Amino acid sequence: MLFRSEYSRQLIDKAGYSMSPDVDNTSKVTSVLMQDTVLKTYYRIKRSLQESFWECIYDSFNDRKEDLLKELDEMEKEGPGMVDYDENFVIPEYATAEIHLQPGGNSHQPLAGFLYDYGSKVFMGGAADHDRFADMQASMVSLPRDGKVKRILDLGCSAGVNTIALKKLYPDAEVWGIDVSSHMVRYAHARAIENGQEINFKQMLAEEMGFADDHFDVVVANLLFHEVPVSVSEKIIPEILRVLRPGGCFTMFDFPGDKSRDVYTMFFGEMDAVDNSEPFIPGFVRFNIEDYMQESGFDMEPYDPEKFILAGRVGHKPLN
Repeated sequence: MLFRSEYSRQLIDKAGYSMSPDVDNTSKVTSVLMQDTVLKTYYRIKRSLQESFWECIYDSFNDRKEDLLKELDEMEKEGPGMVDYDENFVIPEYATAEIHLQPGGNSHQPLAGFLYDYGSKVFMGGAADHDRFADMQASMVSLPRDGKVKRILDLGCSAGVNTIALKKLYPDAEVWGIDVSSHMVRYAHARAIENGQEINFKQMLAEEMGFADDHFDVVVANLLFHEVPVSVSEKIIPEILRVLRPGGCFTMFDFPGDKSRDVYTMFFGEMDAVDNSEPFIPGFVRFNIEDYMQESGFDMEPYDPEKFILAGRVGHKPLN
């Protein structure tokens, strides 16, 4: 990775472009870099490896598809905790993308939870084994200033890994995980049962939550916002404010905005949008969502983008 970064920056310098991350400069630099044979080869291999990676994982789980789905059906009736979804739920178009090139995406692939959970462990090279990464992130979630945590909401809970980590850390709290995908909440519920955790999972849009006002003490979103359009993010933020109680706290873990980037890192993000099927990353990065959170009414804590996703953006709902 260091070689690719240094090599690309040398090409940018040689071509006479600045390191400004603005849209026009990024577009010009991208055109220059993708004329280079070494970089074109790198990104072609990167894409092919990603496709091969998913093909192997999908084939492995698909061979056992009927048994795995039957197991999910049976565990729906079990506790602790519950799962609720609607077979007639209308999936927004933005949620149909095959994020990460995962076959079928999260919303239309019945095995989505299995694929994502196992695939993320492989992708992270062991860092996610035994849920270590999720446990670390849960420990970094900020709390209300009064320290009282009775209800926690995990937005875009996916396979439920982080939701489970939150419940383990706050065993007396009522914990909810919501996701646009019924396949994800079904899997998350089964995973929580296997971990002996009482958690409620529900198919729901983060931009149209069915919870009462001032309901949660803590809301968490882990790598959700870069997977939705900016127009949807602008709806989710006010919804989070609505369901948080006064003094409640929202923590968002996600990629830093373009204020802390140069043109190379913007180029790399643009390529990731294409090669890793992350269509909304460029828009999210340029949105600098912490600014919008503050404009929407959050009392923001200092944010250090140099700490990457582990820093998080943290906002408290004002007391009045």
